[in-house]
Amino acid sequence: MPHVDYFAIIHKFIPPDSYTYRLYLPHVAAVTAMSIRIARRLGLDEAQLQFIEEAAMLHDIGIVEVKSEWLHCTGTLPYIGHMEAGRKILEAEGLPRHARVAAEHIGVGITREEILALGLPLEPRDIFPATVEEQIISWSDLFFSKVPGSVWYQRSVAEARDLVVRFGDRAVCTFAAWLEKFGV
Repeated sequence: MPHVDYFAIIHKFIPPDSYTYRLYLPHVAAVTAMSIRIARRLGLDEAQLQFIEEAAMLHDIGIVEVKSEWLHCTGTLPYIGHMEAGRKILEAEGLPRHARVAAEHIGVGITREEILALGLPLEPRDIFPATVEEQIISWSDLFFSKVPGSVWYQRSVAEARDLVVRFGDRAVCTFAAWLEKFGV
């Protein structure tokens, strides 16, 4: 499998001298490092490790399309729209598997019913990381933020769990299963 030059893609959309880059890069680097550690512990093969590295570095590329003062992004989408925007960007770059990670990295997943009940600005559909690679990246993403002053902070298991509690028992059960499967 040829290597993806993820820095070329990142730099195409996020200038390295920008404030956004100073938040984006530490976040994706931390998510990538944790994802690779988990994948190695699980005994994933080299092709899977390579894909995880590439997809984790690109999973949040869609932030360039959101409107966010704290990220210094001047797009038009609400923050949660970065998932779909990332999918479109990565598909346009010829990376459909990576695009799926961007589109599906919503913690432990969310059901159509949860989207409607919470009034989230998402297409009402079930959104779940399906493959082990997608799950590892989504899991790792729960532990790191892009918030200024917190980009190098790793959340505790309890803090990460608190992020999924509002989605109910299904999410809490998935979190527990992934904690057992992936650890921290």
